[in-house]
Amino acid sequence: MKHRPTLRVEVREPDRRDEWELSWYRERLADPTLLDYAVVIVVDGTGYLVVPRCGRRRGGYVSANDAEVIWHLCDQLRALPRCPDVRVRWSTDPDVCHAVEWGDPVPNVADDRVRGKFYGYSDEAIAEYAEETDDREQ
Repeated sequence: MKHRPTLRVEVREPDRRDEWELSWYRERLADPTLLDYAVVIVVDGTGYLVVPRCGRRRGGYVSANDAEVIWHLCDQLRALPRCPDVRVRWSTDPDVCHAVEWGDPVPNVADDRVRGKFYGYSDEAIAEYAEETDDREQ
């Protein structure tokens, strides 16, 4: 697929513009030092924080609505050594974004605890998320 030449793409280190998302991960990762290896892929002015696979974190993903953006993200992710096995998960639901995944295959289970461990979240963050989810379902 030929990429639109009008889309600007850059890879940069996270900075103050990314602090909200960095804080979100810092509060949830079992090993927040993974953020030392994070990068931001900027496609046409929109930044996508990429937290690499390492240690307990077995994989990751970024989402976007636009297929062209997805292809640009793939191109950049394939050049990052801490993001192996880059692949696209196309959404068939118009209300759900496409995703670029990397690392090991995502566990095909509905258990949020298993998926939380896969993404390297702390036991406390997983328990808090599970509790919030259980409360919403009741």
